[in-house]
Amino acid sequence: MRTRIKICGLTSPEEAALLPPDRVDYAGMVLFCPKSRRNITIEKAREIMKALPPEIKKTAVTVSPTSEQVKLIEEAGFDVLQIHGHLAEDISAEAGIPIIRAVNVKGRVPVMESYPRIFAYLFDAAAPGSGKSFDWSCLAQIPAQGRKFILAGGLHPFNVGEAIRQVHPWMVDVSSGVEYDDKKGKDPVKIQAFIEAVKEADEKSS
Repeated sequence: MRTRIKICGLTSPEEAALLPPDRVDYAGMVLFCPKSRRNITIEKAREIMKALPPEIKKTAVTVSPTSEQVKLIEEAGFDVLQIHGHLAEDISAEAGIPIIRAVNVKGRVPVMESYPRIFAYLFDAAAPGSGKSFDWSCLAQIPAQGRKFILAGGLHPFNVGEAIRQVHPWMVDVSSGVEYDDKKGKDPVKIQAFIEAVKEADEKSS
């Protein structure tokens, strides 16, 4: 079974054009989060989505969104809503698109809600967007129960293979791990290296 790939934190249509639809499954854009250096406007997100291949699922990445923000995200044409921070039960119930529930792992087995619109759980480091990983072993204690698991936090081309071997996630999520070291933006060489590392790990585990 192929491990899915999500490239997160897109900030321009040029970055969207770097993603091959036969290997990248989801693309994430950060919205309504001014503290993030990858935060973009809804208008910019629309431009990026037009540049993305139709096969790639468009994911809005948010922190504790309001009902109004969720409505704007849905109207913009996103396929999936990824929620960090607080998730209100009424927002989960009202959402018109599936939800990826982001969970920050802080050295112990995290607590997860079981709202009906949640189709996958994304496990991230204590400080999301920091490029730091966490102890993946704690995820082995979580019963699957049909949930889809996404692994994020500090992944890059040189450790994603080991992450897949240890955790066997449904999808891996990368942002800073495929960015340039000396300037803003996604690095096509690192994106390709990440994709190849995932492919190699899948082939070894099959």
